[in-house]
Amino acid sequence: MTIKRVVLSLALLALSACAQTDSSQIVNGYKIEPDANLAGAELSKAKLANSYLSWANLVGANLAGANLARADLSFANLRDANLSGANLTLANLSNANLAGANLTGAKLSRAYLSSTNMPGAVLIGANLRGAKMDGANLAGANLTEVDMRNALLFEAKMRGSIMISLDISGADLSWADLTWEDLYGTIINSDTRLPQLP
Repeated sequence: MTIKRVVLSLALLALSACAQTDSSQIVNGYKIEPDANLAGAELSKAKLANSYLSWANLVGANLAGANLARADLSFANLRDANLSGANLTLANLSNANLAGANLTGAKLSRAYLSSTNMPGAVLIGANLRGAKMDGANLAGANLTEVDMRNALLFEAKMRGSIMISLDISGADLSWADLTWEDLYGTIINSDTRLPQLP
């Protein structure tokens, strides 16, 4: 019985330690945690994979070349942030604000961007292959040479976007808000689901 009690006590201590683990970390002098105020922060090339930054204020932050793979940035404010060349593979950006953000050459394959606000964002050469962007606002965004193959763009707002050499092969644009003029110069195949266009 004594051995069982010792084993049980050790298990409870381990669980307690896990419960008290602080998910935050310090990077470049900034505390990385949910709801953090990181407006204007210098985090270029920072290693932030798997970080929890939901609801964080990252307005104007420099995250160029940062590794944010699988990071939780849901509801974060990234307005006018520099995310050029950043790795956001499988990151959660649902409901985030990326208005005017620079995402040139960013890796966003299989990222979650449901209901994300991205008007005026620059995504030239970005990889959004297989990204989930249902309900996203991309109005006026620069999508030149973006890879959106097999992306989910159901009910996305895309009017006025620049789509030169945009590849939407196999993408689902059912009920998306755009016109034939918006689609000028895009790459489409028979698997692309387009809405009824005016």
